[in-house]
Amino acid sequence: MALYATRTNFTAPAANDTIIHLKGSATIRPRLAELILGSDAAPVEQSGEYQIARTSTAGTTPVATLTVVKIDSFSPAAGTTVEGNGYTTEPTPGDLLMDIPLHQKATFRFVAYPGRELCQTPAANAGIGLINIGQSAVFSLNASVIWVE
Repeated sequence: MALYATRTNFTAPAANDTIIHLKGSATIRPRLAELILGSDAAPVEQSGEYQIARTSTAGTTPVATLTVVKIDSFSPAAGTTVEGNGYTTEPTPGDLLMDIPLHQKATFRFVAYPGRELCQTPAANAGIGLINIGQSAVFSLNASVIWVE
């Protein structure tokens, strides 16, 4: 079992944009262990709704391929591909795992109890997506995730 991390700063997310997408495969199942979601924009009275959902397609032409960092440098290379910041065609969301209503001035942190991480469906092109459902006005988002393989 190895831990990996990534982060992004998404400056102008539109409704239904995928912020971070952990793409596994039929044999590699990323399990979301931690999530931090907040904003570094000038604080005003705005809010948004975000969801963590299983995805059943990979999406096409992501804006960013995110850097994966091994938490333990002795871990093997990550088998999970991580993309985000929106797509030309978004990944298809499936099972809703978590709904996160969040004020822009707040920070949200999720930490899974060991053994109870959020898992993807074991299938090709399946994954776990952090999705911007909508914001009262567009503001920058910062997101960091840690997952287990």
